[in-house]
Amino acid sequence: MVSAILGILAAVAIPGVAAYFRRAKTSEARLQLAKVFDSTSAFFSAEHVDRGDVAALSAGAQIAGNATHRCPHPTGQPGGGTAGFTPAVDCNLGPGGRCVPQSGGGGAGDYPITDWSDNAIWNALNFQQEQAHYFHYNFTATNDLTGFGSCQFTAQAFGDLDGDLTYSTFERSGAADRNGINGAAGLYIDLVIE
Repeated sequence: MVSAILGILAAVAIPGVAAYFRRAKTSEARLQLAKVFDSTSAFFSAEHVDRGDVAALSAGAQIAGNATHRCPHPTGQPGGGTAGFTPAVDCNLGPGGRCVPQSGGGGAGDYPITDWSDNAIWNALNFQQEQAHYFHYNFTATNDLTGFGSCQFTAQAFGDLDGDLTYSTFERSGAADRNGINGAAGLYIDLVIE
């Protein structure tokens, strides 16, 4: 009788405990997306002028149409773009189901730290993961390059928290223009513990 009761309790408790641990992992995504949002705000607020944007006086002294304020973008694509799914390795292969940034990569779940440092968008945002982590990240932006400038952006985190190739998705969207930065009411979350 006692064994049967313990068996029933275990059958009820184990899935709940597993879900609790997966939910605890999601705090990483929430924290990191807040950092990316704040970094985007700082980047947009700073002026970004490209070389050679001003014509000579004899040529009309025109200023190029590129806006001085914009969101981070890939090199050579001031109109916007995406950082890409970073890192590209399967985090579930790493220790404790986490991706591990290394100077050279090599082990299961390891990847080179240059996945962050060689990416123009992550560099502009001053964002990289230096410790083991559960989530993959992406950043997309579309810039309006006229006048002062404006942009719309989305920071994303994707995590396969139980190794079933179904991803939890967390997104923080925003828009920026001369009046300031406006963020979405909260995080968009899909399949929080998948």
